[in-house]
Amino acid sequence: MTNSAFSGNATHFSRSTSGLDKPDTFHFTLPADQRPGFVPLKEELHLAFGWLTKNRARSRRRDVFESIDTIVIHATAGYATKHAVDTWKERKASAHWIIPDENEAEHGHFIWAMVAEAKAAYHVGNVDYASILGEGPNVNDRSLGVELVNTQNVQYYRDPYSQWQVDMLARIVLYAWAKYPNLKHVISHAKLDPNRRSDPGENFPWEVFKHKVLTHSVLDVRHPLVLEASASSLTNDTDSLDLAVTDRAGHCCEP
Repeated sequence: MTNSAFSGNATHFSRSTSGLDKPDTFHFTLPADQRPGFVPLKEELHLAFGWLTKNRARSRRRDVFESIDTIVIHATAGYATKHAVDTWKERKASAHWIIPDENEAEHGHFIWAMVAEAKAAYHVGNVDYASILGEGPNVNDRSLGVELVNTQNVQYYRDPYSQWQVDMLARIVLYAWAKYPNLKHVISHAKLDPNRRSDPGENFPWEVFKHKVLTHSVLDVRHPLVLEASASSLTNDTDSLDLAVTDRAGHCCEP
């Protein structure tokens, strides 16, 4: 487990003192019996959301709630959200969310929604994934992609992740876990494509992140009135998942 260090107003995670973490081993599965209830996200639509959804994503070919079983963790290898978006526009690439770093004004406030969840973003290349994820659609068709702004090897992994970035990444996973009934795999880009990719990098605190997800420790306490209303609205033939899906008024799952 990594240690936290302070720089300015943001809390950061330093590199492990017991040796470098190996991002091509980053992978854990989500236990079905620990699935959270509805988890809101502090997200805003990026100005490029519409363009990226139209031009850098495709149909999943199946219902989004049936197809998603994987969430892939990436890092931008750049200095800002803008750099990632510019790269995506130049190449055939995208992801569903970007988590800004501490040098961006959005840091500490919200994450960017970049591509509609109903669409398959272009965030993983043509890789042999069956031995890791099992048989099924290709990775993009079955997954969500999250990018953390971090310079990675551009600065020889000397750019630490902030605690807020790790917390928001855990919240995204919990949000998706609550929303998509088949979500199971949380995995690094490096694990899926070790010959070409190393993100989120050896400086990413994977075990800290995993603990935050599995313990739900980054979630806010729900207001008692929300819990009371949810309990009173349940019927014998309607479960909480159906309510969460039906009542979800968010923009991210629209085509």
